[in-house]
Amino acid sequence: MVIHLLPFNNSLCRLKHFTLLVGLAAVTISLTSSCRPKAKKPEQVSETTTYVAELHQNTLSKGQSSLIDSQAASPVHWQNWDKNVFTRAEAEKKTIFVLVGSGTDVDTLETLQRLNNSPSSCALLNDHHVNVLIDSNIHPDMEYFVAMLCMKSRTPVATPLLIWFSYEGNPISWSPVGSRSSRDIDELIGRMSNTVYKVWRNDPAYVLKNSEDDYTRRMDSFLPKPLDEDTDPSLLIQRSIRQAASLFDPTSNTIDGLGNLTPSRYINLLVQASYHPDTSEIQRERYIKTACLAADNILIRGLIDPLDGGIYKGIQKTTSALPVFTKTLRSQALSMKTLYNLYQATGNDRYLAAADSMMKYTEKNLAMKDGGYILGIVYGFKKSQDNPCVWTLEEIEAALTPDEFKTATIAFGLRGLGNIPLIDDPDRYYFRKNSLTLKASKQDIASQLSLDITSLSQKLESITKKLAKLRTEKPQKPISENISSADSMAHLASAYVAGYRATGNVEYLTKSKNALSYIRQNFTDPSGKLHRVRYAGKLNTHPATASAYALVSQAALDLHEVTLDRDWLKYSYSLHQAMNMTLGDKSTHHLREYNGEGYASVYKTEVIYSLQSLDNDSSWSIAYANAKRLGMRFTDESLKTQTQN
Repeated sequence: MVIHLLPFNNSLCRLKHFTLLVGLAAVTISLTSSCRPKAKKPEQVSETTTYVAELHQNTLSKGQSSLIDSQAASPVHWQNWDKNVFTRAEAEKKTIFVLVGSGTDVDTLETLQRLNNSPSSCALLNDHHVNVLIDSNIHPDMEYFVAMLCMKSRTPVATPLLIWFSYEGNPISWSPVGSRSSRDIDELIGRMSNTVYKVWRNDPAYVLKNSEDDYTRRMDSFLPKPLDEDTDPSLLIQRSIRQAASLFDPTSNTIDGLGNLTPSRYINLLVQASYHPDTSEIQRERYIKTACLAADNILIRGLIDPLDGGIYKGIQKTTSALPVFTKTLRSQALSMKTLYNLYQATGNDRYLAAADSMMKYTEKNLAMKDGGYILGIVYGFKKSQDNPCVWTLEEIEAALTPDEFKTATIAFGLRGLGNIPLIDDPDRYYFRKNSLTLKASKQDIASQLSLDITSLSQKLESITKKLAKLRTEKPQKPISENISSADSMAHLASAYVAGYRATGNVEYLTKSKNALSYIRQNFTDPSGKLHRVRYAGKLNTHPATASAYALVSQAALDLHEVTLDRDWLKYSYSLHQAMNMTLGDKSTHHLREYNGEGYASVYKTEVIYSLQSLDNDSSWSIAYANAKRLGMRFTDESLKTQTQN
């Protein structure tokens, strides 16, 4: 499933080219993830090799991210993703094995843990390949690149991602990993590694030639076909929004095909679509009603953690009864923005209260002393009996008074056999375990207990304090990714603007200014170039991606619209122009996600889609919207041209 998501706000012209596509019907070229035979016989490759000592030890450089630091002692001979890695591989005439994942992805952490505990897999990789670990929180363009290769070969995308390169930098083979057992990971890596190794040993010239040819053809088909000239964009927009609204099932309280997408993005789409001038009053009521149902049942009585007020980043399977037990800055910011917008549309205080609870969680748990924010925290692994976020009935009963236990049982839907439904846990990994998410509204809970709302709130506060303390004492501890990123902080700045628009409270405005000022001061190098990542007080050397440029520019525009401060308007415009200068094509106005600086090879990655499996931001959509908004304020023909191409 591919979803095109435009970031909406009150500038409704941004909806012009919004499309939502379900399925991979647009992918019409069938490609394989291995080399195809060619008629032309390739030139022979020299068999002379040169021993490179650093390839036979783990040489990861500390100080890049928490994930990279955690793997510095791994038995795998990991190398950095740098401009010399292919040259070193060529010296030893080896292929390159790359694992692409992040420190906020629980499947990546579990895969690395299982790999480190498998001597046979470590030995196999060290013997067969040059091994590279790419942190997708630093290099999101590479994650998107491998994901698109999977899609082109009709392979489901699931992180972390594996890819094998020739030393010329061309992809040979690739595969998603996702949630797998230790045995499955060993089997996958062993099978693919041995296949690549044998083909390479038999005829390296053949692999070099055919991987280059296949990659060249594949890149030609990465861009979608343009719309037909007779297509009416406004009709396409309305049809796509209606299709989006129909994805929510009010019976099961699920969103069909949601995958790894943050649910709040779907809800915010419906809220903003209700303001579109072509939306009828009946449609508007339907969109708001659907948004409220989804927010109530998936966010407030689903993904929000009652123990600390933060929101989990997504859903593991089907329902919100089994969340992904990770809280990221991005998921807090996107959900805050959605709920502030929903509060503005409905005036219902529960949405404001829920958004503010996420804000308090963010400022307590993700904020750094210097004013920045870390990327996120993983609280529990999947399919783990030691997961601190799931509980047996006996654990909770022992921690509470009888009266509190009765209240908790009703509020959280606690059961002796566990409250996670079979559809989410078909293999019963969580047998007898309960997730702590509200299963009913406070009004319903109070009615069942014959309490008033105030008394119930006091009881719930006592319950959650006790359980929150108990959770910190459990053996499995949270894992933090202490990277700070410009794009996640830009999402936060925009969320604060949404809070100000909804309430008129200037405290939100101050918080937004502080977040954007931090980005401006701490993610810009002495030459004025924007960077995307900071870690341990240092700016990462890689310059910003297109999505980082676009998101910071968007946040500055949001702040300008509510303050009329031209300084933020100028800042937004300067970032947009810098992005076009660095990453834009002057003739087609297409955006590359990254220019390849510091890489061993340049990969033409254009982030057009928000992929269901990655939950990434579409830099093309955001940049288009920014150009449209900036074009209303500046007389600049390049902005007009950009929105017409």
